Amino acid sequence: MLSNNKRKKIGLALGSGGWKGIAHIGVIKTLVENNIPIDYIAGSSAGALIGGIYAALGDIHKIEDIINKFNKKDLFTVFSDPTLKTGVLKGDKIIKFIEDIAGRVDIEDLKIPFCAVATDLVNGTPVYIDKGRLSSAIRASSSVPLLFEVPAYKDKYLLDGGMVEAVPTEAVKKMGADIVIGVNLFYNSFPIKEIPKNGRRLTKPEILLVSYRTLLNRLAYYSDKESDISIGPIITAPLNSDLGMKWFTNFIQEKGIVKAGEEAALKEISKIKKLMGKNK
Repeated sequence: MLSNNKRKKIGLALGSGGWKGIAHIGVIKTLVENNIPIDYIAGSSAGALIGGIYAALGDIHKIEDIINKFNKKDLFTVFSDPTLKTGVLKGDKIIKFIEDIAGRVDIEDLKIPFCAVATDLVNGTPVYIDKGRLSSAIRASSSVPLLFEVPAYKDKYLLDGGMVEAVPTEAVKKMGADIVIGVNLFYNSFPIKEIPKNGRRLTKPEILLVSYRTLLNRLAYYSDKESDISIGPIITAPLNSDLGMKWFTNFIQEKGIVKAGEEAALKEISKIKKLMGKNK
C-alpha cells in the first residue's frame, strides 16, 4: 500500500539555446544546494548536453569546472571534423568529447533517468531518445541544421530537438514527472537593442537574425507554458551572438552565464518547495 506522504517526482526540462546552455549549470547547482531532488531530466540540444552529462556524473561542480577550463584549443579539437555532406561538421568529435567526460555509458545506466529530444526530419515531430548510448543521443539532439551532419537513428533522420520542444516539458511529463521545472534560455530575447534608429535601414543579416530569434523565442514560450515552474535566466545576448564564430567562441567567453542560471533558479526555490509540500 502506497503512503499518503509519497513525495512528488520532479522533472527538469532543460531548453535549447546554444552557448546559453551554460546557464543550465547554474540552475542545477542551485537546485542541488537547496535540496531540491531531480528525479527526471529531459533536454533539447544544449539542454541535452548539460542534462545528459549531469545525469551520468551526478556532480554539477565537476561539470562547471570542465566548462571553466574549456579553452580555444579544446574548442578547435571539438569542432574540427569538417564534412561536405548534410552539414559543415560531422559531429564525431563531439561524441568523443562527451564520452571523455561521461564515459561510454548507456542512458539506461545513468544515475538519473534521462531523455534527449530530437526532431524527425521527415515528419517534423519530436523523437524521445531514452535508450542507447548517451553520447549519440546528445549528438542527435544537438544537430543544428546545416551546421552538423544529419545523424540516422533507427529508421529516422534527426535534427536539433529545439525545433520541436525548445523547452522539453512534454518529454519530461511522459517520463513520469509530477512537477515540471522548465528552463527557458530565450526568456529575455527581446527587446533587441541593436535595431537601428534615425531612419537607417536594417541589413539583410539583421532581418534574418531577428526573424530567427523571434521563432525561437515564441517556440520556447509555448513549450514553457506547460511548466509548473518556469526559470528564465537573464542573459544579455548581442544580436550576432548566434551567428558565425560567435556561436562557438561564446562557450569560452561567457562563463558568467552560470551565475545567471543560479540567480534565476534561486528566485523560484520557495515556489518549488511549496509545490513539493514543504514549509520552507
